[in-house]
Amino acid sequence: MIGNLALLVSLLVPMGIAFACILAYRWWVKRDKRRSPLTGKLHHAAGEQLRSRIGDSEEEMFGSILMMFFIGPLALLAWALRFVPWSTVHFGIGEGILLVAAVGVFAWAMRSFIRHSKQRRKAQEGLAAERMTAQELNRLVGSGCQVLHDVPGDGFNLDHVVIGPRAVFMVETKSFRKPPKSDDDKHYKVQYDGRGLQFPDFATVEPIEQARRQAQWLSKHLRGAIGQDVPVVPAVALPGWWIDLVKSSQSSDVRVFTPMGRGANFMSDTSPGPLLDTKVRSLIAHALVMRYPDAA
Repeated sequence: MIGNLALLVSLLVPMGIAFACILAYRWWVKRDKRRSPLTGKLHHAAGEQLRSRIGDSEEEMFGSILMMFFIGPLALLAWALRFVPWSTVHFGIGEGILLVAAVGVFAWAMRSFIRHSKQRRKAQEGLAAERMTAQELNRLVGSGCQVLHDVPGDGFNLDHVVIGPRAVFMVETKSFRKPPKSDDDKHYKVQYDGRGLQFPDFATVEPIEQARRQAQWLSKHLRGAIGQDVPVVPAVALPGWWIDLVKSSQSSDVRVFTPMGRGANFMSDTSPGPLLDTKVRSLIAHALVMRYPDAA
């Protein structure tokens, strides 16, 4: 009887504490009033339903693997507890060390859970932002542009590349959570002055610098691939945000835009002026397609 009780305590107490910690963390996360800037729906990409089914199956498989992994030790523990002389059991230094070790491992696991939970949420929001931008950029195909996504670079990927009539656009998509709603319109506006981005509650220059670096890499790669220089314009997409362009941003080499609506139409500009030759555009597309790994 005492052995069975000890087994139940050893199982239920850690599970109860873990469940309480997870609920407390979820409550703490919900207190954050910041939210994703995306309000529109994403259309289904190729294989979207299968992707969802794969994700559900992976979660079920993970639970089954955990059950198979722990059933042996738990069965052994249940069997061994029947032979413990509980009248002679006492709490000493060894037991104290074991308890401290157990608490330490639990704390480490909880910290790892929180860290990976944050990374997962950030990755999900980044993926949604990239898919939203891709969805909107694909509309430019009807205006004669060629659009590629997730083009492999040297140790990094280019989120989107648009081959327009006048230039090649290297588009880096960024997802930043919006702060709580305010009485004015500041909570959904970001200001761009040509050097950095000023959000309602923080400022950053990293997306601008990253887009510039990647556009320079792309320009160098295309020069080597097709044997001539082509104009490559770095751009930063901020889906879900209202972009407030300061006058000084007009002289910047980096474009910042929202892909929603007609925000990306500047890439399909065909007004009078120098255009890229059709043959050159085909060579650019081929050079980029060759960056993808061979499926064979």
